Amino acid sequence: DPEMPAKAKAGAVDDIRACIGCNQACIGHFHKGYPISCIQFPESGRELTLGAAKPIATNRKRILVAGGGPAGLKAAAVLAARGHAVTLCEGGPQLGGQAVLAQMLPGRAEFGGIVTNLAHEARKAGATIRLNTPVTRDLVQSEDSDAVVVATGAKPRWPDIDSEGAHVVDVWAVLRGTANPGGRVVVADWRGDWIGMGVAEKLARDGCSVRLMVEGVAAGESLPFYVRDEMMARLHRLGVEIRPYSRLFGADAETAYFLHSASGEAVMVEGVDTLVLAQGHEQVATLVADLAGWHGALHVIGDALAPRSAEEAVLEGLKLGLAL
Repeated sequence: DPEMPAKAKAGAVDDIRACIGCNQACIGHFHKGYPISCIQFPESGRELTLGAAKPIATNRKRILVAGGGPAGLKAAAVLAARGHAVTLCEGGPQLGGQAVLAQMLPGRAEFGGIVTNLAHEARKAGATIRLNTPVTRDLVQSEDSDAVVVATGAKPRWPDIDSEGAHVVDVWAVLRGTANPGGRVVVADWRGDWIGMGVAEKLARDGCSVRLMVEGVAAGESLPFYVRDEMMARLHRLGVEIRPYSRLFGADAETAYFLHSASGEAVMVEGVDTLVLAQGHEQVATLVADLAGWHGALHVIGDALAPRSAEEAVLEGLKLGLAL
């Protein structure tokens, strides 16, 4: 937060965006050769295009934001700060989207700070926030909205595999406590990010015997290496077996089947009680079809547009907030 000293001097401590320790857009960008930025303050590194003072909107609009994850919260905060009448509706009982689940992973409690920061920013800017309020066509029409921002996020992707007789759950169910993994678990990791490694660590700490099967060349290959190496060290100490080049093919009652990503040859993992899917996400944007023919403007951002990370979600929320 570049305004941290001024906010502290003014006693506005709650307005300071606290670092969430993700290392993603700062040192993570640096090691990839990208300009340094911050997922919570995406203007950094983009000062020439996004860093100017946010002008008050000349044409005040009634804007309904569907979804209270990082994308929706950021859009609501910027739109409200510019003078629009903004109402954000979250279908569930809690703001934050997937960030709420991410903070449940070992070592990621700080990540929940992005929700605290963005929710405070949106409320201070004057956005109205409603929980347990799914957005429907009837709601949009009753609110007499000029524009709707679809930031309804994503859901776990379940690949089309033969898994008859297998106990298969996804990462979300594990984190929410709605799944009951057995003692011998295989985690099938497609993305190579926090999720597969994080749930493998959680299950190992819960006493499970865990094998992490990664489709890419290494576990956590998409993460900043400071983060990845620390997580790899913890997994090694916990005895988690990691196998790269493993593309999920199917499962039955006691065996998970993979294909070697490079050779295409079969890889069998026997003695499996539960297969945990960390296979990425699918967008949730049914509201777009529900609003077909509606007179107002429709904007889709974040994972509802394409499943990615919180960095892209917040950046798109900012850009949309500045554009309307």
